[in-house]
Amino acid sequence: MTDGTSMKNAHLDQDGAKMSELKPSRLELSATGRLTATQIFLRGLGRIIMTAFFSRIEVVNAERFPKTGPVLVVSNHGNSLVDGVLISCYLPRMPRLLAASILWKYKPLIPLLSAAGVVPVFRQQDVGVSAAKEQPLFDRSSEVLAKADALSVFPEGLSHNEPHLLPFKSGAARIALEAEAQREKLGVQVLPVGITFDEKNKFRSRVLIQVGEPVDISRQARVYAATQDVATRRAVVRDLTGTIHGSLAQVTLSFSSWEDAQLIRLATDIWAEASDDVDPEGDMLSQVDLQRSFSEGYAWLKRSCPAEVQQVRDNLKHYKDMLESAGAEVEANAPHRSRWDGPILLALLPMWLIGSTLNFVPFHVSRWVAHGKDEDKMATWSLFSSLLLFPFCWLTQAMLLGYVSSSDQGFGWGPFWSASILSPAAGYLALEFLDRRRQWLGRLKARWAQRNVPKSALNRKQLRADLKEQMEGLVDKYAAGSGQKSVERREYSVVAEKYPQYYKSSISE
Repeated sequence: MTDGTSMKNAHLDQDGAKMSELKPSRLELSATGRLTATQIFLRGLGRIIMTAFFSRIEVVNAERFPKTGPVLVVSNHGNSLVDGVLISCYLPRMPRLLAASILWKYKPLIPLLSAAGVVPVFRQQDVGVSAAKEQPLFDRSSEVLAKADALSVFPEGLSHNEPHLLPFKSGAARIALEAEAQREKLGVQVLPVGITFDEKNKFRSRVLIQVGEPVDISRQARVYAATQDVATRRAVVRDLTGTIHGSLAQVTLSFSSWEDAQLIRLATDIWAEASDDVDPEGDMLSQVDLQRSFSEGYAWLKRSCPAEVQQVRDNLKHYKDMLESAGAEVEANAPHRSRWDGPILLALLPMWLIGSTLNFVPFHVSRWVAHGKDEDKMATWSLFSSLLLFPFCWLTQAMLLGYVSSSDQGFGWGPFWSASILSPAAGYLALEFLDRRRQWLGRLKARWAQRNVPKSALNRKQLRADLKEQMEGLVDKYAAGSGQKSVERREYSVVAEKYPQYYKSSISE
């Protein structure tokens, strides 16, 4: 199936029941770097939704995104449809997304999927083996890339809740290699884009979108195009898959377990206390880079000096327990106090009261809709239900107010338009109030814990100082061992530790 065909594809779900017919999108997105009117509208709508849920969305190294030519964007996939919206709305170009065909079962999404030019993937587990073979993914993907468009794929294959990258499917590598093999000198560039959430399901949390260095696939593409031998081509695909996996690992966070993730983040918080390079209230990039360095160092050190690493780990657990029992965060990372905090909160208080009242129903209904869903899909359910709930409630409230305010002269259009404008505006200012109140409460909570449990605070301070000293010793050992070649050190990374097969295969021309 291609984008230009008018063929309708009826396929079956896992139970054999006929699904609604799926019409591929006819939309051709701009390959010149200029956004079409449809793209501008969709990106604006997506940014409004994301800005309402997340307090900060940072994009770094966006200049690495090629301005023209075919680009295959590869990203990690830990937050369901939210990942796709972020990729579509916050990069310099709007890539076309590859998405599982089962998304077309959700009828409210079909207009958005069609407008965004999403390319359906007919997976065997969704439509059966025979139906999947009738819908050649690589032909459709090659046509998108041949038009010099950008295409986005999540090579892990599914959304998940693991604290590290999953093993990659071979699809991303095969898409790039098949496109180059079918069209000589196409010049496909594979671009890794990492998405990092500090707390992906927490309202008003933060997101970092980090664009990596483009992956040069010319070597693998030449070997792949020059042979029809199945074994050789499979080796090339494995090699490129490992290269893509390693490049994406450089712009994402990977931890062996969620416990390791918590302890490493706590360690970086303590380390940042004495560092001028990491600001707790500043950009996420510096914090994520520090966590990534600690994660890589931890994977190396626990092989080289396991006893010392275990001691620091035990002390971090003890420190974490002390913080939780005192109801405090890391004292060093409490937001800095400002004399304007009080006046700003007072000024925003009326808007918070108005915004909370006008948006009370859709906000809590959207939370109820997301409740009980898989962790990697909670934000998706909340956000996409909000897309319908909030405008519907705003319109309903405005209509009721206009009806109540109507007189002999007719419908109360003045109150109607006032309510229509005030509901979203007051809601936005209410979000600003909530962000500032959270920071203020964090400072108050930290001061309260120190004043009311002085002995505990003193013990925590001493343990924190001991931990810093112990970590400095481990950092020195890691720095001394970093004289090895990067290829050798890579064997000790978290990703390589879990999936060593990616770092052992190689091909030659």
